[in-house]
Amino acid sequence: MRVCLVCEGSYPIAVGGVAEWTHRLIRRLPEVEFVLWTVTPTGREEAKYDLPPNVVAWKRVSLEGEPPPELPAVGDRIEVWNEITRFHLEMLDHRMSRFARVQELVSGPRRRLNLHHLVRDEQSWRLLSFFHQSNDAVHPFSEYYWGWYATHVPMLKLLEEPVPQADVYHATCTGYAGFLASLAKLRTGRPMLLTEHGIYVREREIEIYSGETVKGYQKQMWSNLFRSLARICYDQADLIISLSERNRNHQLSLGAAPEKTRVIPNGIEVENFHGLRQADRIPVPQIGLVGRVVPVKDVRTFIMAARILKNRFPTARFWVVGPTDEDPVYFERCRDLVNQLELADCLDFLGRQDVRTVYPSLDLLMLTSLKEEQPLVLIEAMCAGIPVVATDVGDVRDLLAPEWPVVPPKDPEALAKAASEVLSNPEQSRRLAEQARQRALQRYNIHKLIEEYGSLYRRLAAA
Repeated sequence: MRVCLVCEGSYPIAVGGVAEWTHRLIRRLPEVEFVLWTVTPTGREEAKYDLPPNVVAWKRVSLEGEPPPELPAVGDRIEVWNEITRFHLEMLDHRMSRFARVQELVSGPRRRLNLHHLVRDEQSWRLLSFFHQSNDAVHPFSEYYWGWYATHVPMLKLLEEPVPQADVYHATCTGYAGFLASLAKLRTGRPMLLTEHGIYVREREIEIYSGETVKGYQKQMWSNLFRSLARICYDQADLIISLSERNRNHQLSLGAAPEKTRVIPNGIEVENFHGLRQADRIPVPQIGLVGRVVPVKDVRTFIMAARILKNRFPTARFWVVGPTDEDPVYFERCRDLVNQLELADCLDFLGRQDVRTVYPSLDLLMLTSLKEEQPLVLIEAMCAGIPVVATDVGDVRDLLAPEWPVVPPKDPEALAKAASEVLSNPEQSRRLAEQARQRALQRYNIHKLIEEYGSLYRRLAAA
């Protein structure tokens, strides 16, 4: 059996999160052959993982560059443009049924249009002018055109991609990866599976509306694109998986059919973390953050909370465990903050480590992230018996409740207060940690969860 895993910006060119989950999935199903189909910025990125032997091929797809030169296309194009217009109008009502026909007309051996026509044809110009007047007449047409170009050309380039052969196509998000998997489903007739670790649409919209890269109606244009791609993916997928009931509800609100949806949480190799924490601790609090040193992990809030805790627990030591090379500028800002707050003698950046060598020494693990879905590091800490304090992001509240404090993001005072309460009540913390450990062992055993995926692959392939 061969499964094509369709990823976007994650495995195998990035580490952590979705990439780590993907690597574990492949390694835990050695009887399955995997083809990797990865959407990347340039198409030249190198792998950051040693690919397991059951990865039989890896294809990178770039979103960069201009459309290819004009290619042959046959037949009358006016009716095709009418079909494209109808498709765009129906998308405004969240109807995607015409997508299968449109993608056939603009790609593949029987196409009636190609990328050259889509960006150069007079009919394309008329269609763009119509939507500009309907949606964004207050801004110059040139701004609208380049917004359309930026949102559509990457997708149009994907229509030209040859599809790797597989028995099942498995996308790890919607967006461009989900779009590729949907095309594969339509062109091969083989089943499609979608696993959303985070809700791609929500993540992109946060970036769109909080940033200054795009302005005015272009924000809405990008949002419409990603919502449409999600709906296409949900329509084509045979099964849609989320990590939590919370995320499943988000999928339903974006148009996923309830009967297709299912929850399978993240998991860890519980035997590697079970009971790592030392029973008898020395009276020097050791507090850690495990994660990449990047803005989304908000390491600066951890540092500011460390300054407050240092005043309460003068002997405390702090560790940041994780790669520091993904955002060198942010790492330097964090180091500068450590020096400014006079923490250089008690707060260390350990870089990439085997966390199993660090967990036995920790009295408390903090998660300060601005965005997470179901962070594996918290499950690891629970399984190891380590008390935890975390920000209220993603599925963290359901993951930890009712044992451990959950605080708002970007609030070092609240974080330090919650941590102080945990450290000041060691007996209660020990009892609650045992409850959390038992729950982690029962609910988040990756062996059981990966076998669920193996069963799904076999069932879909047989279909």
